[in-house]
Amino acid sequence: MNEAHTSNQSAKREAQLREALSLQVQTGNRDNAIQFARLLLKEFASAKTYRYLGKVVSSESVVGLGLRPYRIALLSSFSIEFMKDALFALGVANGLLIEFYQTGFGAFRQEILNPSSGLYQKSVDLTILAVEGEDWLPEIYRQYTLNSLNLIAIKDNFKRELMGLLEKFRTYSHSPILIHDLAQPLYCLLGIAEGSNHLGQGLLVHDLNKLLHEVCSRYSEAFVVNYQSIVSRVGGNHWYDLRMKHYAKFPLSQEAIGELAREYMKYCRSLLGYSKKCLVVDLDNTLWGGVLGEDGLEGIKLGTTYPGSAFIDFQQQILGLHSRGVILAVASKNNQQDVEEVFAKHSSMVLRRADFSAFEVHWNAKVESLKHIASKLNIGLEHMVFVDDNPVECEQVRMHLPMVTVILLPPQPEQYSQALLEEGWFDTLSISAEDIKRSSLYEQRAQAEALRETSTDLEGFYRDLNMTLDFFPVSAKNLARAAQLTQKTNQFNATTRRYTEGEITKRLHDPAWITATVSVTDRFGDNGIVGLMLAHLAEQELIIDTFLLSCRVIGRTVETAMLAYLCEIAGTVNAKYLMGEIIPTQKNPPVRDLFERHGFALDNTGETGNSYWRLNCETSKVEYPAWFKFIKNQ
Repeated sequence: MNEAHTSNQSAKREAQLREALSLQVQTGNRDNAIQFARLLLKEFASAKTYRYLGKVVSSESVVGLGLRPYRIALLSSFSIEFMKDALFALGVANGLLIEFYQTGFGAFRQEILNPSSGLYQKSVDLTILAVEGEDWLPEIYRQYTLNSLNLIAIKDNFKRELMGLLEKFRTYSHSPILIHDLAQPLYCLLGIAEGSNHLGQGLLVHDLNKLLHEVCSRYSEAFVVNYQSIVSRVGGNHWYDLRMKHYAKFPLSQEAIGELAREYMKYCRSLLGYSKKCLVVDLDNTLWGGVLGEDGLEGIKLGTTYPGSAFIDFQQQILGLHSRGVILAVASKNNQQDVEEVFAKHSSMVLRRADFSAFEVHWNAKVESLKHIASKLNIGLEHMVFVDDNPVECEQVRMHLPMVTVILLPPQPEQYSQALLEEGWFDTLSISAEDIKRSSLYEQRAQAEALRETSTDLEGFYRDLNMTLDFFPVSAKNLARAAQLTQKTNQFNATTRRYTEGEITKRLHDPAWITATVSVTDRFGDNGIVGLMLAHLAEQELIIDTFLLSCRVIGRTVETAMLAYLCEIAGTVNAKYLMGEIIPTQKNPPVRDLFERHGFALDNTGETGNSYWRLNCETSKVEYPAWFKFIKNQ
């Protein structure tokens, strides 16, 4: 009876989530639809759920939902079309409407090598090359014998083929490409002698994967998917479906389909600038076990024995995220004095008070706390991940702030780290110097804001900041940061065009294009690269394609200095006019008057609301503000 009751409750819950999702799709409520899609996939991940999401979101009612179109090319050595339902469903849960270009299995070589193939005729945002190890190298997997093994020839041929494929791909496509590394054989043919033989299969696969990484590192935006790690995490016997391998040329199990689609989605989020910036955590039964107000400093569970050891492990994982640039914040219903005492005196605390850039500890609603944190840090709520052990708190945040990503922690604290990391919400493809020191940058911003409050006038504030601006062309050294800025900057971004490293690299090789990053140093420290300008010359016009500035330095007239720099560049390239464009978005009101307040004349307005602006550099120009010092590298 209990099993039947549980089954009925589960069916009822699934039906409720489906109904709620369908309603949100029909009414065009994007953020709520994404929340229900995530819940449905979290609680009822299956081929049936994947197909259901595809049916609901592919209907005519999706038109007003505002999902971002994203086109993925699937190239593989097996029947990868079985992945499409799961990948489409995961895309919906991440705000994407995925379209696919696909060839027959095993045709990936022809597709890449043929300049007239459909791969190059379509507009593709991402290419996935999924090849099983035994299809790349049958002599290592299926035909392995010590007598016939020529390791040097195998490595040389593998390297030659990889470089040939990537060289041809980069000639005709600028899309990022994901390439699987090689998974270990389930059963090595040497048996227990594998570990003592230098020609064992496992060691050979390791060496070939190292070679794969080396080759991919030579090409822009060629990324290696750690396929062997994913297989290991799930378990080889659970990953492969040998019957489907022989029956349908598809070797993966249903469990593997979901895990692999989730892994691909981490790359999509990073490439699109959808990675999260801020982790907001609860305290009681989250960073430590127990309730501080009831158990006291000595009574909370945090130490070397279970369950306290599990909370230490969770804190260490959070500290790891912090070390790579994730902003930390607290939203807790608690007595602040008690909480401060834990951070100051508890010997087992891994995280320190200084690790948190925002601290909302009081008895107000968590929804209000999240709003205050976003306001203080000047980031969008969509960049935040909220973690709590209380299902009621999580549900309230989902309901009132559907743009926030919510993680409800499982009942067992030893599972907290997996719950935090499994979706890869904070994963990025590169980590810049600005990422590593992000928390200190927010502290610098807070110090600058404190100085503003004590200054009697704005010019005095600007001069007291003692700012130096460094203009530097985009190069290999700052390319990753430049691309990252186009993906992540929303508020002060004139056109909000998103570019990958490969797309920016293409412009670097075109002499008509002008590129420049902007770094700001002030009395409180180095803010790093905070701005980007991309412009191209067309006859007598220098046309601004991208003009953006990080929210950390908005309000310091850095944008005026950037326009003055472009006026100066216009003079050096004999451009009579400097042309600007504003593409309005929901998030960029702060930049809307950029050109108007700097003396540009409105040239025309497009049907979609875009405005085009013109400045005659021969009769007028933007002047550099007097309170900056400059370093110009051209």
